[in-house]
Amino acid sequence: MDLQITLKETITVRPCERSNTQTVELSGLDRMSPAILYMVLFFKSKLKNKIDPVERAKRALQKVLVQWYPAAGRFKFNESSGKLEIDCNDEGVTMVVAFSESKLEELGCLHEYKPCYEKLVPKHPEANDIWENPLVVVQVTKFACGGISIGIGGSHALFDGVGGFNFLAAWATTSNEKDDSDLVAPNHSRAALLRAIYSPNSSPKTSSIYEQEHVAAIQHLYGIPMQAIASDDRCWETALSKFGQIEPQGELALITLSVQEEVVERLKGLATESGKLSKCFTFDILCAHVWKARMAALKLHPDTKICLQFPVDARSRFQPPLGKNFSGNAIVLASVSCLVKELLQEPLNYTIQRIHTAKGLMSDEYIKLYAKALESSDKFFPSMTELTIVSDWLKFPLHALDFEWGRVSNALLLATPVPETAFLMRNLEESGRLLIRIGIGRQYVPDLLRNFNDFNYTSSSRFSSTYN
Repeated sequence: MDLQITLKETITVRPCERSNTQTVELSGLDRMSPAILYMVLFFKSKLKNKIDPVERAKRALQKVLVQWYPAAGRFKFNESSGKLEIDCNDEGVTMVVAFSESKLEELGCLHEYKPCYEKLVPKHPEANDIWENPLVVVQVTKFACGGISIGIGGSHALFDGVGGFNFLAAWATTSNEKDDSDLVAPNHSRAALLRAIYSPNSSPKTSSIYEQEHVAAIQHLYGIPMQAIASDDRCWETALSKFGQIEPQGELALITLSVQEEVVERLKGLATESGKLSKCFTFDILCAHVWKARMAALKLHPDTKICLQFPVDARSRFQPPLGKNFSGNAIVLASVSCLVKELLQEPLNYTIQRIHTAKGLMSDEYIKLYAKALESSDKFFPSMTELTIVSDWLKFPLHALDFEWGRVSNALLLATPVPETAFLMRNLEESGRLLIRIGIGRQYVPDLLRNFNDFNYTSSSRFSSTYN
């Protein structure tokens, strides 16, 4: 469908008080993916007491930016270290105000990606280089029915999923003028992480990221036949400008899969009934199932080496703990590697055991080695067919975000730097259903849908005809 949007104004929102004008030194975990990630929150409830949502949201954002001051800053390049940093200069957040003659009910399922939803977030402003671009952009769109959407984009170098949700929660609570005593002041300093990486007791520095034999997440990728893209921070100006743009996906289809929680519970029972697994979580089931379904759909050669990776929050695993209020990137990738034929032939519980083993490796030592490997790296890995990434967003209570015009009706993610990543989310419109947003080549969509919707794991040859 075509969604007509009228842009009313573009404003710059700065902290209502002069904030901390320090420079935030970033870690390799931050610099791994500094691109903008976009999400849209929908609110069906009509406004209470004719409150102007734009003015309320703007005032609340001005207050929130006092504590979340890096969000109002800009990237800068440290000539001495050769690394990206955030200059907390209060340049501000870009906010776009828009209106649509459409009604939310005309859009259909709000959680399903539609190209027209790209109009609900601000496109990254035109700039000569990334140093002029804001790190956070917001668009508040009012619909004819009285509903509202908030489209927000934030640089992944600024905060990870946990930090990003905490920022949204602080903004919503401030907008709603509710008791904010439960909100914890964010900690933006990466000092503890960087000290651990460069401490005298840390492992010796290596000249290449590929020498990190002790870091499975890196070695598994390196084991996949491909050509790595050479880059360094000085070359990111052009690359990041492209990453930051919302561009048509071409032959890539962004689709949303749906599964009932009762089906997941049944699969949990199936996976543990043999006694080989003592526990099984919702993430484990969906992660294994999505990986199998995607690999079967792609029809790679049976002897192709493939890799599954998933982010693990290292805040509590890091020693000493970084704390729940740490706003930077504390995400470390757990990794599983095997051959296509091994994945598609093995039972569900065996694949889940691989995932458990990968989780078990996420020790304080592994986390620090992983972070140090990124610090010493001048290369990054491109997106590749053999790699599947699954990110868990089930833990974020997006439905609880209330800006004083009702709770979130639904939420969706737009294009991401690695669109093949699968994001696990809750369907906020229909209780008892879980969603998986994933990108895949349009020619593979029918097979992916068929494989994903087949939950019959009682047959050991379930995928045999798919790749033989």
